[in-house]
Amino acid sequence: MAEKQARVFLWCIPRSVSTAFEICMGKLDDVQVINEPYVAALLVGPDFQQDLSDDLREMRESMNKIASVVEVNCDNPWKSDDLTLQFVKDRLEDEYPSKRVIFVKDMASTITADTLHMLPKGYKHAFLIRSPEKVFPSQKKLFNKFTTDEVMLKVGKHEVVPEHYAFGETLHVYEHLTKTGIEPKPFIMDADDLLENPESILRQFCAFAGIEYTDKLLSWDGGHDVTMDWKMSKEMLQWNRVGNFHKHAFESKSFGTSTPAPSRSELSKDVIHCIDASLPYYNKLYKLRAKIK
Repeated sequence: MAEKQARVFLWCIPRSVSTAFEICMGKLDDVQVINEPYVAALLVGPDFQQDLSDDLREMRESMNKIASVVEVNCDNPWKSDDLTLQFVKDRLEDEYPSKRVIFVKDMASTITADTLHMLPKGYKHAFLIRSPEKVFPSQKKLFNKFTTDEVMLKVGKHEVVPEHYAFGETLHVYEHLTKTGIEPKPFIMDADDLLENPESILRQFCAFAGIEYTDKLLSWDGGHDVTMDWKMSKEMLQWNRVGNFHKHAFESKSFGTSTPAPSRSELSKDVIHCIDASLPYYNKLYKLRAKIK
């Protein structure tokens, strides 16, 4: 390739408009999109199946009963039995010589102190965050679609909410990247800023990642065919088709607008606990975010 290949890893908070951002990045020319490889390794790969909580195991079994026969819009998706952490690292470090941009989206909450050594080499690192007041109500609503009983937002290792509420794990990855010099100054964006002024945030993100900005990133065609050339887990793509995890993102044609957080009086105690416990982590990251210009 005549020009240097840009490689960027976007670490996200759940329910943070990250799939819409991923679809947006798919509008770039000669781009390889890689979707949530570490999430896939954690939920469906062979390394962690014995560690899943009862709630997560029930959700997986419930989804697979109806999703296993669903056709997916993806050429050569990854099989669950292959999705070890080493497989993920190897695929992320593959050369992809025909591509000018490699864009990876994943959840920082999947990375622990024991797995930091499995981060891929050669990437710029960015973060997409969102207010806990919006994240956890959305997360609870999503989880309740897949079980017979109400899902409480249990917190802990291998539970539906990680030990440090996803925000603490995200801050830990950020601090690891800065302290080791892997990424001295990661790019952080907040979902509400992105929705308010996508052009401003996208221009800054592209400059950070070494990607040429184009107005094509501001709109796209809706539909599931966008995943055809993505690299991702077949099982998780089947889950999405059945459960509509990202229905709004796949039906969207632009970033849309921000919506207000629900009032505390509308929220259950488990959601309020997660919000309050995660706000200190979020606030630290929020202060470091790129601002609208």
